[in-house]
Amino acid sequence: MASPATSTNYSIEKRPASYEPYEFTLPELYRKLAKEELREDDEIREQSLTQMREFIAKHPYIRKCRTDASFLLRFLRFRKYSVPMACEALERYLAMRETFPTWFKNLDCNEPVMRELLEDGMFTQLGNDADGRMVILFRVRLLNVDKFGPLVQGRLMALLIESLLEWEELQIAGFRVMLDFTDTVMKHYGLWGVSDMKIFMDAINRSYPIRFREIHGAKFPKFAVSILNLLLTFASPKLKERIICHNTVLEMKGKFDTSLLPKPYGGDLDPDELGRKFRKHLEDRRSAILALDEMDIDVAHYSSLWTQTNLVENEVEGGVAGSFRKLNVD
Repeated sequence: MASPATSTNYSIEKRPASYEPYEFTLPELYRKLAKEELREDDEIREQSLTQMREFIAKHPYIRKCRTDASFLLRFLRFRKYSVPMACEALERYLAMRETFPTWFKNLDCNEPVMRELLEDGMFTQLGNDADGRMVILFRVRLLNVDKFGPLVQGRLMALLIESLLEWEELQIAGFRVMLDFTDTVMKHYGLWGVSDMKIFMDAINRSYPIRFREIHGAKFPKFAVSILNLLLTFASPKLKERIICHNTVLEMKGKFDTSLLPKPYGGDLDPDELGRKFRKHLEDRRSAILALDEMDIDVAHYSSLWTQTNLVENEVEGGVAGSFRKLNVD
């Protein structure tokens, strides 16, 4: 899969004099998926972009915002072309970044801490499966928890999400996640406080326009189940439904085509080479991701979105017990 175009000259003028035309250039598989799953076709896409741009231009609280198709389509596709819901998602995304700038702004792949985390190999982008869905792998034990705390970990995740959203393939087909918890220790789980969990899970649940298709986890340790349960009290029911737990890594990797497995998992992919390619993608998109910080919204108007009540709205109704009736752990 080719990296997106490296243009970083995106205007943040909410009422530009003109808009660059959009051309759908992805393989036919994605055109078909966009139509069947998202109701997207050329006419609906253009109409929706026009409506969303009008919304931004007239919005009293949005001061600066990208209006190019490559940016707005991630929200339209996320909300399956419900323009009001896409506009609401955009507002929430902008407000989140302004409300928690230490988590979600100044995401620089060249920052020494970020570079070290990326080079440690915890994250690997494996490619796209036969259904067009991006597949990514996290080897959690490779996260240096003696050195990097929740804020740095959260910033890494934010950088990964922003960079992955640059691929239209992911916007349309979504992605599948493999989480390998082999040989993890208590410190991998115990560093996160409740406030950290709330901020991070709210971003995943409601603020980033990302489409999780499946989240596979293997070898999750018994000693950390209570922490996982606490984390998932802040997850939406839809996200919980996407979680699939496996007793073994062998069982988990059996759910994926062998062509998408790295060598440590019995496949042919070189994780070091994949890591270098992804870091090149980050470098190519570095200016575009940093330029997101120039967008602006009157954050005071949205402060109620992150009240205690809103953040823990999923904590009631029996917690997460129902979601883990089939949970298998070591």
